Amino acid sequence: MTPVIEIPPIDWDFENDCPKKSLDDHLKNFKEQLKTSWNNDNPVFIDAHQICPDDDELMEDGSHPLISLFTMLKSENLNAIPVTSPSRAVNYQKAVYSIVNNYQTGCAIRLLDEDFDDIDRIIQGFLEAFNVDPTDIDLIIDYRYIDPKNPVNRMTNLIVGSILAIPHINSWRTFTFVATAFPENLSEIKTGTDGSIPRSEWMIYQQLLHKKLPRYPSFGDYIISNPEYSRLDPRKMRMSANIRYTADNEYLIFRGYSVTTPKYGKCKQTQELCQRIVLHPKYSGVFYSYGDKYIFGCANDTESTGNAETWRKIGTNHHLTLAINELSNFHASLSIGSP
Repeated sequence: MTPVIEIPPIDWDFENDCPKKSLDDHLKNFKEQLKTSWNNDNPVFIDAHQICPDDDELMEDGSHPLISLFTMLKSENLNAIPVTSPSRAVNYQKAVYSIVNNYQTGCAIRLLDEDFDDIDRIIQGFLEAFNVDPTDIDLIIDYRYIDPKNPVNRMTNLIVGSILAIPHINSWRTFTFVATAFPENLSEIKTGTDGSIPRSEWMIYQQLLHKKLPRYPSFGDYIISNPEYSRLDPRKMRMSANIRYTADNEYLIFRGYSVTTPKYGKCKQTQELCQRIVLHPKYSGVFYSYGDKYIFGCANDTESTGNAETWRKIGTNHHLTLAINELSNFHASLSIGSP
């Protein structure tokens, strides 16, 4: 498992219409946060495009934020790889070039659907600009949000066409397909009800591995989130309790009511949401993952009802456990069935 870590944008002060903190303050604890959450020698991809939207953002010492991040990470011998894409501006690309040449990390190139209109020129441009071979590059084809209303067969054929168009297909260091069908918000699921969203990206991936391709990609998704960052004024938000729970081919959504409504206390309804999960036929069981054990404990009043961050963590832990098991079982079945 190789995470792509996007550095989130700085929180916004809506009252004064300005960032809440400086870029230096925003990034100062990143090294410690990464060591805590990813404490092993395996590589991690770092994408800083969210904090460099105008390409003129600099640290107090005048350095580019991506270079500053890698200086911090390399001081602790953390195995990180910078991420870029064709849409990144000049200073961002220069920062990636500097990191690649100073630390011999190679880089990851994140290709979007629209990049395939001119894929040969884009790829050749990167190879020449960074002075690297395909063997130094991790190629990510990122379809970001796939509307679950789109037929899976049609999307699969579109992605097959994109893969067939990629030059040097067998030479890239790694090759990964990434997408999600998880929406920006849960408005389509009525408060107080249980609903589901198809995991189109997983169904597409399974179909991809049954197609005749020169190289089969690894699988990636956005866990239980949508790729878009929304700058929302918390003063105007009405949050309702919800728990996101990944099943085989769908995301199960258990929605409560507004956490600010006295009639529906946050703690009580969170416990009830957990009870609904435990009783659901697709609940994986108390011993499946840390997340599932926590859900069971909350349902039975032996774990805290936590907060929004708690439940994103719990849902993420369950999702990663499920995805790893699915990939292992699916690839094993392909091997058994092959001649």
